[in-house]
Amino acid sequence: MKEWENTVPDRVLGNLPYNTASAIIAAFIESGRLAPVSVFTVQDEMGQRMTASPGTKSFSSFSVLCQTGALVKDGGRLSPGSFYPAPRVRSRIVVLRPAEACGHIENPVEFRLLVRSMFTSRRKTLSNNLKSAARLKGFPDGEKVREAFYAENIDLSRRPETVSPSEWVAVSNRIG
Repeated sequence: MKEWENTVPDRVLGNLPYNTASAIIAAFIESGRLAPVSVFTVQDEMGQRMTASPGTKSFSSFSVLCQTGALVKDGGRLSPGSFYPAPRVRSRIVVLRPAEACGHIENPVEFRLLVRSMFTSRRKTLSNNLKSAARLKGFPDGEKVREAFYAENIDLSRRPETVSPSEWVAVSNRIG
């Protein structure tokens, strides 16, 4: 193993390509190697997803990942004229600082599997997504997951995008 493989950079700045931005940001968060300050320029829609509130159109599993692994701040929108040559899309600046903003996640791998699985069909209820997810290899016991939602007073007739990041953390921690 090379000595730099376990280090965390002091800061990360980047104008990320729209087709790989989510993978790059997720890799920093999931590896626990997010710099104390990371500033990214991303496509406007990506920045909106990162900062979206539960119940909004932009809220997604990526929103949950970002908001449970970091404090995410919207740094504002950039017009296409801010770049040369001007792209055909608007950009947004996002600032990330590592934090357990929604509480400590006891089993990060299980947490990510739970959230991603439950967001597979956004328009389905938690109950319907749970039925589908229970068939996935590696997914926690479906009955245990159902009980965890009940213990947290989360109605399974809700849709995944209405569950807050802190509620996802609480459900995940009850499963483990």
